[in-house]
Amino acid sequence: MAETEKKPVYTKVTIDTPLYIDFEFWKSKEQNWRTLLSGYLCEEHYQQFKDAGEGVEIIDVVDPETGEVSRKDVLIDCLFSHCARQNGFVPENGPLTDSIFRVFLSRDNQPLSSAELGEILNKNPNTILKTLTSRVYRGIRPA
Repeated sequence: MAETEKKPVYTKVTIDTPLYIDFEFWKSKEQNWRTLLSGYLCEEHYQQFKDAGEGVEIIDVVDPETGEVSRKDVLIDCLFSHCARQNGFVPENGPLTDSIFRVFLSRDNQPLSSAELGEILNKNPNTILKTLTSRVYRGIRPA
């Protein structure tokens, strides 16, 4: 019996579908993703990383609650743990796609639906859904 080829399963994305930044997808599609990501660093850390080039430094990070050790990219860890937590990181009147991206960064890339993003940004969830499903923006995809 011949093997059957598996076809991808497509589901309809709604305002309740959780979304997140798929960093692996983004890395595969964008050669200078680290340069783009470094633009979201606070001034202090931007100065620290600007001369580091495109090299990836991986560190061991210990979860203070579980003691679990994981390996993380220094730039991404710095962005999540410090820069994205600064007041004003998500500007009130910034471009919608940029604001959405910043919300994911400020919340440790936890999946959020268009409805939740709409509440956070005080924007129409249907507009957010249409914006995010018209193309993949910086790796934001359904979880």
